[in-house]
Parts: sequence; structure tokens; C-alpha cells
Amino acid sequence: MEVCPNCFADEELKGFLISSKRIGDCKVCDSSNVPLIDINELLDFFQELIENFRTVNKGVSLKTKIHSNLGFFTSLSIATKILNDILPKLSTDISSPEDLVDYNEDILENFMHWEVLKEELKCSRRFISDIVYLEELGWDGFFNTQFELKPSDKLFRARVHHQSGLKAYKSEEMMSPLPHLVSGGRANPLGIPYLYLCDNPETVLYEVRASYLDELSIATFHLKEEFSSVKIVDFTEDTLLFQPTKINETIKSRLLKERISRDLSKPMRRYDTEIEYIPTQFICEFIKVFTGASGIRFNSSLQPCGKNVVIFDQKLLHCKKVELRKVYSMNLKAIELK
Repeated sequence: MEVCPNCFADEELKGFLISSKRIGDCKVCDSSNVPLIDINELLDFFQELIENFRTVNKGVSLKTKIHSNLGFFTSLSIATKILNDILPKLSTDISSPEDLVDYNEDILENFMHWEVLKEELKCSRRFISDIVYLEELGWDGFFNTQFELKPSDKLFRARVHHQSGLKAYKSEEMMSPLPHLVSGGRANPLGIPYLYLCDNPETVLYEVRASYLDELSIATFHLKEEFSSVKIVDFTEDTLLFQPTKINETIKSRLLKERISRDLSKPMRRYDTEIEYIPTQFICEFIKVFTGASGIRFNSSLQPCGKNVVIFDQKLLHCKKVELRKVYSMNLKAIELK
């Protein structure tokens, strides 16, 4: 069987396949005039990939686990064709794409420890955690999916005015509050200021819970020119699977980051307490220490197309301008709770 780049969603593997000199028609996905490679050339990769799963009585099919959960193939039908061809060639107890599977115990233990750690930090041990165990799990190497923030990039921050007719806030008033005024947030502990930003001016309206006819100041921030770039840990991009000899670590990293990302994005409800912030505050501190990154980026749960950026040291940025805005329309939707 020959496969082509269009059979896979994984960008690393697609890049590898594009380099093939053989051009033809793919019988797996029906693409025409595309680079082709014999699937047997990927046997070592698939062997290492399948070793991360085990058969179970209750679970999801192997094809669903790899396609839907890990986003590796471009469709379930393509996953079925490729796995049907490759599984008999591998050393595995999994015989069919339809076999029910789950991750191996070491993977489950790794990303499920986030739930254990959350409860521990909130309820029993807050300031002295078992960092050695986190290192044993490999967490100190799981946050290497980073992007470079450059001076040309724009970030935005908003403040709602508490009465009508005020002028736009001054640039210095759009920075984080002074330490003695800083309350605990999703990323920052009490008394430690981080700068919360968004990648577009629409998302900040949602993040500050702006209402109809609210007046607010929206500031535009840039990285200072003296810094060519800084590294930001990215929770918005999936870790790619096609990394031979590192597939187990890649799966662990991806699943752990997905869980942390959900907690980072989760909006605070009126009846929540600041204790709910402690686990994500901890992980941000962990990232600062073990990666040297200058911040994090994660998806906004309030505006699907927006991303939030948290900068650990606001001195890296300068506020270029502040503009006065007024909310003239809103689009809220309520769904039935069952």
C-alpha cells in the first residue's frame, strides 16, 4: 500500500511525505498526482505508536483513538484502510482498527496526575509540592511547544469604565496593578502581577465581560524593541505525533496540555472561589522555572476564535496606544440545561 500527504493531518508526517520523489495517484484517499511512499517505510513509527495502546473491554476503537483523539489521520475511513494494512505487520495484540483500546498505564498515570495534583494543591499541600515526582513523570520537558513573540506582534488589553463620559485611561493605567493591589487570577498568585492580554481587540471585550453600552479603554501592546523575541509556551497548538523515538512522550505531553488548557480557559463563575485558580497558578510557576518562558498562550473559552496571552514580566512590553470604545451590540445565547 502507498500513502500520500493527504492521508494524514500530522504536519510533520505530511512534510516528510512531500519530500518523496515518486508521484502518482493515492488509492487510499483518492488524491491525484501526489507524492507517494510505501506504508512499509513507516512500520517503525507505527510500531512505536501502537505500543502506547492496550486492548480493554470498555473503551473506544483504535481508529477513533488515533484519528479523533490525537488528530493523526484526515478521516476515519482513511484510518481504517491504513490500520487494516499495517496492523498485521506489527508486533501487537491489537488485530483490528475496531478493537477497543485505551492508553497504556504509564500514559494514563501521567496526564491523570493533573487531577490528583489539583486536589492536592487546593485541599492538602499548597506550597511544597512533590516536584521530584513531576520530573520523574517528565513534566519538565512537556512544555516545549512554544512560539516567538516579536515586536511586530500586537496584543490587546481592556478596562471597563465604571461611569460614562470618562477619557481613555493613560498607558500606565493599562498595565497590571501594583503588587499590593493584585488579586489572584487564573495564572498569577495573589500579590504577583502578570499582564493578561488577548491576540485581537474583539476577544478582550468578552474577557472583561463588557455589556451593552459599556465604555472601555482598549490598549495595544508590543514587545519592546530591545528584545528581538521572547518564548511563550503555547497551549493552543497540538504537539505533532510524527517524532520517531519520542511518541510516548509526545502523547503524554499532548494529553497533559489539553487538560491544563481546559482549566486555563475555564471562565470563573460567580460562585467559584479563588482556590480554583491555585492549580493553574502552580503550573504557570512551574513553566517559569523549568522552561524559562516569558508567558503562556491559551484559547479563550469566551470567544472561540480568540487567544489569551499571559506575560509573566510586564516590563517586556510597552503600551503603544489606548483607544476609547463603546459597546453597541452583543450576541448572547442561552441553552437548555438537562
